[in-house]
Amino acid sequence: MKNACKEWKDQLLEAALSGAEASGDLQEHLRKCESCTAELKNLEERRARLDELMPLVARGAEPSAGFRVRVLAAAEANSERKRASHWRAWTLAGATATAMVVLVVGVVWYRETSRKIPAGELELAQKLAEWRAPSDALLVTPGQEILRTTPKLGESYLKVPANKSEEER
Repeated sequence: MKNACKEWKDQLLEAALSGAEASGDLQEHLRKCESCTAELKNLEERRARLDELMPLVARGAEPSAGFRVRVLAAAEANSERKRASHWRAWTLAGATATAMVVLVVGVVWYRETSRKIPAGELELAQKLAEWRAPSDALLVTPGQEILRTTPKLGESYLKVPANKSEEER
């Protein structure tokens, strides 16, 4: 049913349930609208099926003799399946939780043990960091220390000890 056809909904129900002819405006709308025509036909078929079942209800038709037993057996079987599925769900949840705990403990243990460096390895690493190439000694110049420092005003680059004899004069 289209949005524009919603105003005809009550009249369609009335026409289908009463079995009477539709009013003039509704008849005109049904000629133009296929959706409402199909809806009216569907409602009339439904009313016919309900009319066929009404005598059975009025007579008080009883279900078959084994109906109660079948319903109770189906309910019991469904209950057992639910209990079994709950048990499986809790088992799966427990196994998942256990796996997660083991995984977390393993990761924490790995991180803690990987951070600690044994003392012997630490000393070797320090020696490697201080290691100098043999060619470094060849690159050192005799005046290197003098070039690294700048004398203050009145000082000299070279510290020459004075002779005592010259000092006395």
